[in-house]
Amino acid sequence: MLLPRSNFTFYEFDAHFDLIQKREFVVPDHLMIHDWAFTDSHYVLLGNKIKLDIPGSLLAVTGTHPMIAALAVDPSKQSTPVYLLPRSPEAEARGRDWSVPIEAPSQMWSVHWFHFHRMFGYNWQHKKLDPSFMNAVKGKEWLPRLVQVAIELDKRGACRRCSVRRLSDQCARPADFPAINPSYANHKNRFIYAGAASGSRRFLPNFPFDSVVKIDVSDGSAQWWSTEGRKFVGEPAFIPTSDGEDDGYVLAVEYAVSEHRCNLVVLDARKIGKKNALVAKLEVPRHLTFPMGFHGCWGDE
Repeated sequence: MLLPRSNFTFYEFDAHFDLIQKREFVVPDHLMIHDWAFTDSHYVLLGNKIKLDIPGSLLAVTGTHPMIAALAVDPSKQSTPVYLLPRSPEAEARGRDWSVPIEAPSQMWSVHWFHFHRMFGYNWQHKKLDPSFMNAVKGKEWLPRLVQVAIELDKRGACRRCSVRRLSDQCARPADFPAINPSYANHKNRFIYAGAASGSRRFLPNFPFDSVVKIDVSDGSAQWWSTEGRKFVGEPAFIPTSDGEDDGYVLAVEYAVSEHRCNLVVLDARKIGKKNALVAKLEVPRHLTFPMGFHGCWGDE
């Protein structure tokens, strides 16, 4: 963790969870990875440039701070490394050195990885939750935004162009946890669904999220569905029902603060932005209530 060397192992399974292949990579760089993506030929890693934090290392060694305190973001580069790791020997044989990243022309850090007890609003030493930390007047540039990173490669895998742009000018509020119709995974898609902040609350205007936003990437338009009162939403999931890209439902877990319980919200994806977007709201039994940040996926069976 403290050395400029990052190890990655990718496992691919079939529908019966039988192992299809296993690929291992050693990247000679100091990286911290969160989410990743894949194409027909590559695994795509968006890396955070990090460096050793000497004071934090000493605190970590003493046991008074977690090991993550030994690392800090490295602001020396005005770009973000994107690693394209070959999924197959055929992709690797094209000749491109996969250990050399493509530098995206923007700093795209997730600073909360390095300040868990602060950015998430939870102080692990005092066991107190204060989400107002993510709603400070200063430091709004660190709030999560939805951007699109486009990389164009030639036949040998060399980078011709790399660009970063905001997905929607109409969605300038904080947003995260993007999801698409899974039938369009690894294909060109038009619609993106994400958790977002409506900005309507005087207290906690940016986080936790209280809305689901639907973005049309073809024109940058954005439509919203928002909760009422002191309720927050987590990561949305899309459930297809027909062949159309937005034919289906968007599921999200809503946490009702005053009731201390969760609701499963079902939205008609085509009607997000309209008054009748809400199809159903199902109460989760109290003994099954789970954290608001719970991640999950949909299974047909």
